[in-house]
Amino acid sequence: MKNEKLGLKGILNKKLQSTVTELNADFSAIAFYDPINLEFRWRLAVGSLNQRYTSIVVRSGKGIAGRTLKTKREFIITRFPEELQDEAIEFPILIIEELKSAVAVPLLLQNQMIGVLLIGQRSYREFGPNEVSRIKEVAEEMLASYIQEREVARPALEDKKENQKSALSRYFIEEKTKRGDKIKFILLDQRITLLPGEIQQSFISIFQYLFDFASWAVADSKVKVVIERKSDQQFSIEIDTQTNIEIPPDTFSCLADRVRWLKGSIEVACDNEKTVLTMNFFLNLLLSSNPWDRSHY
Repeated sequence: MKNEKLGLKGILNKKLQSTVTELNADFSAIAFYDPINLEFRWRLAVGSLNQRYTSIVVRSGKGIAGRTLKTKREFIITRFPEELQDEAIEFPILIIEELKSAVAVPLLLQNQMIGVLLIGQRSYREFGPNEVSRIKEVAEEMLASYIQEREVARPALEDKKENQKSALSRYFIEEKTKRGDKIKFILLDQRITLLPGEIQQSFISIFQYLFDFASWAVADSKVKVVIERKSDQQFSIEIDTQTNIEIPPDTFSCLADRVRWLKGSIEVACDNEKTVLTMNFFLNLLLSSNPWDRSHY
């Protein structure tokens, strides 16, 4: 019951703190895989100088965590940067946290990388075999907590996904059924269907507003919707009316307000043949909270 109250974040943070104390270290941190942005990032740290570590993206083969990701085994630095042949700039967490020595070990689940545990010192230190073994034990304990919390969360998450995950998908299917060949959806970026339910509903309201206007403005109008990935954080929604439609200023203003509420931008391009609305959004601005801040990772 205590673990359930703490949540995964609290459990791991407590473990990081106790490990720093036990090993008399200066710093500990853990990186986890971010399924939304498809990358590893540092999620929690104890003894950090600031929060800049959260902005570091771990690249496979680069830096202390990247080496661990690539080799799936521990990576130890005793004297940074003197003992490295690589450019020091490839070790950002050691630089911003002013670490001179560090040990990174993998969190492996069925040979798949789940995360990386890092223990660091701001003075030169040679971590002995027993200390490295203990860090590996801590990583195993963290992995066990991760698995336990995932199992506890699974039924609730599955129910939630069943009820919420496909709000936009269901809407697209319903619109296609209702409008037939008058509408076409091209979903090149599936991440929009993984956003929180309330955000999906906001997008649905935008689509409804546009489709109703298009139907009213031009009889038998056809609409093509393309949702496309632009970058790790950005995606666009392009709505092509496939015929020229004049959008009154008050209609465009109302639409722009809805887009701005989602921290997005909108632009319109017209010619004699069609009108194209393009809306750009950023995932990090759409998420009401970082996925890591939820009860379960």
